[in-house]
Amino acid sequence: MKNSERPPFFPMMIDLNGRKVLVIGGGRVASRRTETLIRCGAEVTAVSPEFTEAFPSEAHKIVRAFSPDDIDENLSLVIAATDSREINHLIHDIAKSKSIPVNVSDCQEECDFFFPSLINSGPVSVSVSSAGISSSLTRRLSDRLRKVWNAWITEENNP
Repeated sequence: MKNSERPPFFPMMIDLNGRKVLVIGGGRVASRRTETLIRCGAEVTAVSPEFTEAFPSEAHKIVRAFSPDDIDENLSLVIAATDSREINHLIHDIAKSKSIPVNVSDCQEECDFFFPSLINSGPVSVSVSSAGISSSLTRRLSDRLRKVWNAWITEENNP
């Protein structure tokens, strides 16, 4: 089935406040996903031999290579965002074997969930996804929503 023929993703919102999430990787993608997770209240541990300068300081960083023992049953989510297809696939397999939802940055087919574009004002949020069909479409729609979002929220809170 081509992406354009598939049904839309179910937009499930979950409460990550205080929940443990593991991010494996320290590059730009891992940094952006970590930032979103922290913004949503997750307690993020990140494992990587190196981290970008912009990597969120709120994350607990472990500077070393990934070990399969890093993935334990107390995790709510696992993010595989390394530069290695082989390691990302291994992370996927381990997380799946422990029934932990996993997002794999370089393989849509191995993802249990996706990172949509998130627009929020306090606890009120909306997300945009194109099911991987077009990141530029997602970005354009998100940018348009961001321009009006705070005004809409203010208007609804002050009828």
